[in-house]
Amino acid sequence: STIVAGLAALLQTVGRSYEGNYSSFIWSGSEYRYNPFFYMLGLALFVGFMIVGYIFFLKKRMLYLNQKGIIPKIVFLGVAVIFSLLMIAPIVFGLFLVTGLTDNMRPDWMLYMTGFGWPVFCLVFMIIAEVLVVRKKGVDLGNDIEGIHNVV
Repeated sequence: STIVAGLAALLQTVGRSYEGNYSSFIWSGSEYRYNPFFYMLGLALFVGFMIVGYIFFLKKRMLYLNQKGIIPKIVFLGVAVIFSLLMIAPIVFGLFLVTGLTDNMRPDWMLYMTGFGWPVFCLVFMIIAEVLVVRKKGVDLGNDIEGIHNVV
């Protein structure tokens, strides 16, 4: 998901429009505005990848995690936190590749949502998938041990 987040952040900068220059005591540069269509397309790519990845990859492994106890769940949570923090790097690196260090993307809330909202969304999504969905599936399949083994 970190690679897809970086690619989706790059996709969001396609079609950006030039707004003007800014200047301060230390920095000067250009300001650009996101193209709403490509911004939403990048957002849809990221969220769609998270949902499809859960449905086709993570869902079956979550049932296995539910059977093994608390230690694998703690390890899963640690890995989710690490990869959510690592997700910031490709997003910021991708944006700096396109805009450079001195250029700005406007509006700021779109930039902050991409740079910091996506990693938080990823972490919350993983925690919800682990805690809520697994617990529900475990209760539903808890009486049928063969059903669990057939799924895994």
